[in-house]
Amino acid sequence: MKRIIYFITGIAFASCSGEQPETDHDHPANEPTLKIVSPANDDQFIVGDEIMVEIVITDSTKVKNLQFYFSDTLFAGNLNPVSQKFSISTTNGKVGFTKIYFSYTDEKGENHGDTRTIVFFSDVKPENRTASIVSTYPHDKSSYTQGLEFYQGKLFEGTGRNGMSMLGEIDLQTGNILRKIDIENKYFGEGITILNDTIYQITWNEGKCLVYNMNFEKIKEFNYDGEGWGLCNDGEYLIMSNGSNQIVWRDRNTFEIVKSIYVFSDEQDTAQLNELNWSMAICSSMCTWKNYIIEADTATGKVLSEIDCSALVNDGRVPGADVLNGIAYNQKNSKLYMTGKWWPKLYEVRFDPVQ
Repeated sequence: MKRIIYFITGIAFASCSGEQPETDHDHPANEPTLKIVSPANDDQFIVGDEIMVEIVITDSTKVKNLQFYFSDTLFAGNLNPVSQKFSISTTNGKVGFTKIYFSYTDEKGENHGDTRTIVFFSDVKPENRTASIVSTYPHDKSSYTQGLEFYQGKLFEGTGRNGMSMLGEIDLQTGNILRKIDIENKYFGEGITILNDTIYQITWNEGKCLVYNMNFEKIKEFNYDGEGWGLCNDGEYLIMSNGSNQIVWRDRNTFEIVKSIYVFSDEQDTAQLNELNWSMAICSSMCTWKNYIIEADTATGKVLSEIDCSALVNDGRVPGADVLNGIAYNQKNSKLYMTGKWWPKLYEVRFDPVQ
């Protein structure tokens, strides 16, 4: 299975050795002037591996201003226009696919280049843990939970499905909806988050982020491309998932993407990332249909732990209920809470190491 990401950092140039260019009669007439021989597309590595890069140049007189880019960043410029090899160290890098690109201009000043993409897996084996039930609270089983968040000790919930989506403040002890605003029928509500007394609620397929003040009055909306699934924040930026293995950081004032990572373990990518929760530079995400949560390093995308939520699902997913969804950390009491779509219960949980 191919696994995709487009960013990596922490690169060190190890060595570079030039070789004499080969003569034209050694190559077919239609062969490109510059070709990346190594690595090949989709070659797989572990973060920390050394990568040998090799290029072949068939006619050095046709290559000017040779530049080498790694992960969309200029890595080396004004290279000698000859066939050559060099190695790259990838310590402290991000996981996933990254792009290797050589660009040059020909004798007419026209731009040319060659590109390869390679994939990195984590050098960290995730810790296995399990979600244990600490306390149980009522939950409105008519709520198709998509987003759950505590703000200043108060619990807020966003629900989904067209004609049933709402944003509400919830009484933790009783499960009652204290106040709410119904979303327009054309919208399928998804994740919510609250930052600086402003509530953000994304939608599934409609490409809209609805923005409210704390009185549930809509003050503006943003447009975005693709699907919206989970939403949280790190105190500065909004963090959003779209049901893939990608997490993006968005500017809270413009909703423009400012950063993006993909989430990979030492063996595979993590698909269908959904509801999000952020704490101490670690992003927790529920994985749809798999009854587990992953915790990822927000700097690298490496999966740090995988939490089995089977016990929670077995208790909460009664007949007629849907999948696990909704995770919220209450900073007031340092406790973590979870529920699911149409679940009659909401749980305080803790994550225990597997014995």
